[in-house]
Amino acid sequence: MVIADAVFLVVVAPLALILSLHSTYLLLSGKAERKPASDYSAGESISIVIPIKSEPIDLVYESVSYLSKLIEKLKSSTNTNTCIEIYIVSDDEEEYVKTLRNKLESLNSPVPVRVVRRSGQGGRVGALNFALKEVVKNENLLVLDIDAKPSEKFLEELVSCVQLYDACVGHWEGYWVKETRIARALAFTTELVATALYRGRQKLGLLIFPLGSGTLFRVKSLKAVGGWEDGTVQDDVIIGMKLHGSGFRVGYSDKAILRVLVPSSYRAFRIQQLKWAYGSVESLRYSFKYLKGDISILKSIEARLYTLQYVPGLSVMATSIVIPSIAIAVNSDLSYYSLLAVSAISSFYVGAVLKTFSKPDMGAMRILRLLGTSSAIGLTVAPVVMKGLILGILGKRPRAPVTPKGSEDRERYREYLEEYVTTIASFLLGVVALIKGHYLASGIGFLPTIALVYTLMRATRPLHTFASVQL
Repeated sequence: MVIADAVFLVVVAPLALILSLHSTYLLLSGKAERKPASDYSAGESISIVIPIKSEPIDLVYESVSYLSKLIEKLKSSTNTNTCIEIYIVSDDEEEYVKTLRNKLESLNSPVPVRVVRRSGQGGRVGALNFALKEVVKNENLLVLDIDAKPSEKFLEELVSCVQLYDACVGHWEGYWVKETRIARALAFTTELVATALYRGRQKLGLLIFPLGSGTLFRVKSLKAVGGWEDGTVQDDVIIGMKLHGSGFRVGYSDKAILRVLVPSSYRAFRIQQLKWAYGSVESLRYSFKYLKGDISILKSIEARLYTLQYVPGLSVMATSIVIPSIAIAVNSDLSYYSLLAVSAISSFYVGAVLKTFSKPDMGAMRILRLLGTSSAIGLTVAPVVMKGLILGILGKRPRAPVTPKGSEDRERYREYLEEYVTTIASFLLGVVALIKGHYLASGIGFLPTIALVYTLMRATRPLHTFASVQL
C-alpha cells in the first residue's frame, strides 16, 4: 500500500464509521409505525412556549391561529377541557410587543395566549429559562419554533408518550415555503435523520436527545436539573445530557409528527450549519460534565459520537486537498482498491436508505437524486462546518445572523468566501495531479468544484412558488 492509500483510508475513516452506524440504525428502525393515537390523558396540562426575536408579526399571528385551531380540535375530539396555554416569549422592543398583542387579540382565540416581553440577556436559552422559572405553571412545557407545524395528533401522541418518560421528542418532517432542490434534499434528510437517529437509536435502547422544537418536557424534571444551560447554542442536546445524567428518561414518539421549515437557499443552510457545527463541539464538551451517573460506557461513547455528526462530513473535503497534494509530492496515485473499500461502505448506506424509504410515491431514482443533492450541498458547506468546529474548539461563539426565512431566504454569493477559496485550492491541485497522470487523485481534487457549481447554479434555483411538504 502506497502512502496516498494509507492517508486516504485514515482521512475517510470517520466518514466510514458514521455511515456504518447510520446504516445500522436505519436497518433496525424498520418502517414507521403510524398506528391510531393512544388514549389521551385528560389530566395533563401543557404550556406551549415559543421564543421569538424580530419575527414577522404576520408569521406569529399565523402560527398562533394554527395552534389554536389544533388545540380546539383536540379538545373536541377527546371531549376534554385540558388546560393548554400558549406563551410567546419575546426579546423585542416594547413597541413590537404592543403591536403583536393587539394583533393577537383580534384573533379572539378560545385558547389562552400570552405575549411576555423579556428584557434580559441570553437569547433563546434565556427566554426558555425565563418561561420555566417565571411564567409556566402547568405540568408540562412544550417548546416550539414559530414556524413549526404540528400534525393533528401531535399533542395527543406526545402527551401519551410522556406518561412513560420525563421528556418526549416528536418526529420531524420537513416542509418549505420556496421550493428548490436544496429544500427538497433537506426535507428528505430531515426525515432520514429523524428515522436513523431517533427511531433506530430508540429501538437499540440508546440515549435520546431532545430537539429544539417539538419536545414536551415534564416541568418538575426540568427544574430538577436547573433548566437549560445558559450561554449555549446546542441547548437541546445539552439539556438532554443534564436529564440523562440525573437519571431522567427521554423518549421518542414516531407518531407525534412535527413539520419543520427547512432552508430553501444555500445561504440559510450555511448559516444554520455554522451554528450547529459550533454546537456539536460545545455539546461534546458538556458531555464530560453531565453524562455521568448510571449511564453505561457503551451508551456514553455512542452519545459522544452522536455529538460529532459533523466531523465525518469533513472527510471528503480533507481528501480533496490532502490526496492530490500527497499524490503530487510522492508521485504516486491512489489504488483502485482504496476507492473500492470506501465505495462498499457507501453502497451499504445507500442500500439501507433505499430499503427504509422506498415506497410507491418515492422510487429509488428519486431517493438517489435527493441523496446526490444532499452530498453536493454537504461538501460545499464543509469549509463553513470546519470554521464552526474550530470556533467550538476555541470556545468562540460564531457571529452569524438569524437564519433567514421567507422573503429574506435568498442567496448572497459574495458571502461564500470560505467555499470559493477551498474550491480553487482543490481544483488547482487536481489540475496538477491530472497533468502528472494521477487520475484518481485529480478526480478527488475536482469534487468540491463539481459540488459548488451544482449547488449554486442548479440546486438553489426555484422550482415552484407555492409552499409544499412534498419531496
